[in-house]
Amino acid sequence: MSKQSAKAKAGFGAALVAGLQTRGQGAQLPAQTSAQTAVDLTPEARLTELEGRIEASIGQYQQSVRQLQLRHRQELGLLLEEIRDGELFILAGYEKFGHYIKGRWGWDRSYAYRLMDLALVRRALAPLGAAVVDTLPESQARTIAPVVRQQGDLAAQQLFKEARQDATESGRKLTAAVISRRAEQFTASAQSLSDSAGEDDVVDAELVDDDAAAELVNADIRAAAAAAEKAVRLLDEALARNVAPFDAGEANQDLSRIRSAAVKLGNRAHPATA
Repeated sequence: MSKQSAKAKAGFGAALVAGLQTRGQGAQLPAQTSAQTAVDLTPEARLTELEGRIEASIGQYQQSVRQLQLRHRQELGLLLEEIRDGELFILAGYEKFGHYIKGRWGWDRSYAYRLMDLALVRRALAPLGAAVVDTLPESQARTIAPVVRQQGDLAAQQLFKEARQDATESGRKLTAAVISRRAEQFTASAQSLSDSAGEDDVVDAELVDDDAAAELVNADIRAAAAAAEKAVRLLDEALARNVAPFDAGEANQDLSRIRSAAVKLGNRAHPATA
C-alpha cells in the first residue's frame, strides 16, 4: 500500500470514529436547545420564561381560533345568501327562507341574517384587502351592513376608511362604536339626499319581496333589542367601575346621546301589528 493510500485510509478512519462519537449529538430540536440554556437560569427566571411562552402560545391559539371562526361565519353567510336569493329552500320543502333556517338548521332567522350581513360586508370591503376583511369583527360588520344595503359598496368602503382615520387620529382602537358614530353621518347624508329625490328615484313597490322585507323587519327589531340590552349592560359596567371618566366632556356627550336614544326607543317601541 502506498503512503498516499495509507494516509487516505487513516483520514477516513479518523472521520468515521469522530462521527460515531458524536452520533446523536448533531442537530437539536428547539426544546433541546432551550433546555440547555435553562442551566444558566435561576428557577424563578426559568418559571417566568416558561409562563411567558405558555401565554404567547395561548394568545396565538386564541387569535387563530377567532380568525377561523370569522372565516367560517363569512362562508356560512355566503352559502345562505345563495340559498335565499335562488329560492333553493323551496326544494327542501319550505315556503319561506326563515322557515327553512329554523327547520333545517335550528337557527333563529336573526342569526342567519347576521351571517349574511357578514358576507355582505366582506364582499363590499374586499377591495380594501384581506387584512381588513379577514379580521373585521362581527360587531363592526353589523354596523357597516346598513350602509352597504342603503348606499352601496363604495359608501361602505369610504365609511370604513374614515372611521379608521378617526381612530388613528384619536389614538384609539377601531371599534364598532367608532364606526357607528361615523355611520350616523353617512345615514344622515343619505336621508337628506333621499328626501330631495324626485319621483324617478322612488323604488317600485311591486319589485319588493314582501316576505323578505317582513323577515328583515323581524331581524332588525331583534338586532335593535339585542343592541339595547347590550347598551344597558355596558352602561352598568361603566358605572360599576366607580371612577371618573378619562374624558368627562366626551362622556357627557355620549350620556346625552344615550338619554336621547332612550326617549326615541320609548316612543317607537309600540307593539307590532300582524
